[in-house]
Amino acid sequence: MKNITLAICLAAAAVGYAESTTTYRDGSGRVISTTVVDRNGKTTYRDGQGRIQGSQTTDRSGKTTYRDALGRVQGSQTTDSRGKTTYRDASGRVQGTVTTDSSGKTTYRDGQGRIQGSQTTDRSGKTTYRDALGRVQGSQTTDSRGKTTYRDASGRVQGTVTTDSSGKTTYRDGMGRVQGSQTTDRSGKTTYRDAQGRVIWTKTVK
Repeated sequence: MKNITLAICLAAAAVGYAESTTTYRDGSGRVISTTVVDRNGKTTYRDGQGRIQGSQTTDRSGKTTYRDALGRVQGSQTTDSRGKTTYRDASGRVQGTVTTDSSGKTTYRDGQGRIQGSQTTDRSGKTTYRDALGRVQGSQTTDSRGKTTYRDASGRVQGTVTTDSSGKTTYRDGMGRVQGSQTTDRSGKTTYRDAQGRVIWTKTVK
């Protein structure tokens, strides 16, 4: 499950950070990977055998640094007082930036400042994605029932995400066919299933 994106929300407290371990398992219950956050806020990523794959730390200035399995810096991310986020490589060279203007338009630029794309959200809540030339690449809308629909540049539905009253989230393709679903039980365990209902992975946080 190399495509699983590991993400965890860090909550800073007066005495530091809350320790936590997020564990992903496959359909057979075998550990795929773990994400550990220590009291200093350092996040460490490990594979199914417990071997470190990388880590990230955020200093007091808000700079986040990413390191590989050997602790070597791979890149960093900073956000200034105006909300501009800058991404740098291991040598400190700018690789890209993200800015949001007063209208709410977010613009993505490469290391040379050239626009790579943008996104805007109108009053109805519709988000539109554009390429470097301003051409529409797709859009996203969420209706009053919480159904999110993704469309391509021509307005054709590419997929939808719905969550029912029980909290079950279902992912469908453009034809309305179920591609997968996700549920979280009372203990906080999240389970992702494929179109046939087979367990693909689970996530637990302790």
